[in-house]
Amino acid sequence: MANPKDLQRIELLNYTNASGQELVGLVVELAEDPNGGVQMRVLMDANVVSGVTVVPLQQGGCCD
Repeated sequence: MANPKDLQRIELLNYTNASGQELVGLVVELAEDPNGGVQMRVLMDANVVSGVTVVPLQQGGCCD
């Protein structure tokens, strides 16, 4: 993954634990890949998120 200063971090899910502390449950980090495209890292708190699935994006019509 790229240098931390080059990352774009997007917090998708926050939650509050039993002691009232706000925590991050799901984060996506994006960085430009020097060879083209984008590198992506998903960080999750297993106390909140049970799993993450990555599915290729289908471009075009839905009913070909």
